[in-house]
Amino acid sequence: MAARILVETERLLRICGHRKIRVAEVADACGFSAANVYRYFSSRRAILDTLASHYLREAERTALAGACSSSDSARDRLSGFLTGLNATLLIFSDSESQVSELLADATAEQWPCYSHYNAWVVRRIAKILTEASASGEFKLEGDTEQEARRVKAAACALVEPDVIRLCRDRYDVCTREALSRLIASALLNQSMSSSGASPHADSCLTLPIAEKQ
Repeated sequence: MAARILVETERLLRICGHRKIRVAEVADACGFSAANVYRYFSSRRAILDTLASHYLREAERTALAGACSSSDSARDRLSGFLTGLNATLLIFSDSESQVSELLADATAEQWPCYSHYNAWVVRRIAKILTEASASGEFKLEGDTEQEARRVKAAACALVEPDVIRLCRDRYDVCTREALSRLIASALLNQSMSSSGASPHADSCLTLPIAEKQ
């Protein structure tokens, strides 16, 4: 029954967008009362959050499948991960506008599905940074998770669904790939720097944040 509710919600999503979907309409499409919908989902938002979570997990799986192998340098793995995740989310932006809008709202309003997605992206980046630190490719001066969050913030134009939707027409493929390489190279450059300056002051890492603002 829960699966049926999600299927009908997805069908309505593609017709009118998630903002116009009401529980009564979902129940009517399923052929039963709204009370039955609430037996499986506590609210309209819970239905939409579950649906958005499905799409974000799809993006996660596709990004991992296309990521660089462990034999590549950490810089290449990080760049490949950011670019791969961006390419997957752009598919929704290009061909599934209603889905793109759903994910953008889930991001902007910090739905539970986005919290899961955000934590997953940070963990994947932190894993790459940890491996790079162990091999000596990157030298991290702070907590790995904190550094991973900073990298994700710098890459917001690549991995945040709401920013991607907002800036879709401003970044071509070459620009997006260049941005991911720039972020990865900035980490490498700061690890090799002997100036003693704080690595977090690197303007390369703040450029995408300015775009979001």
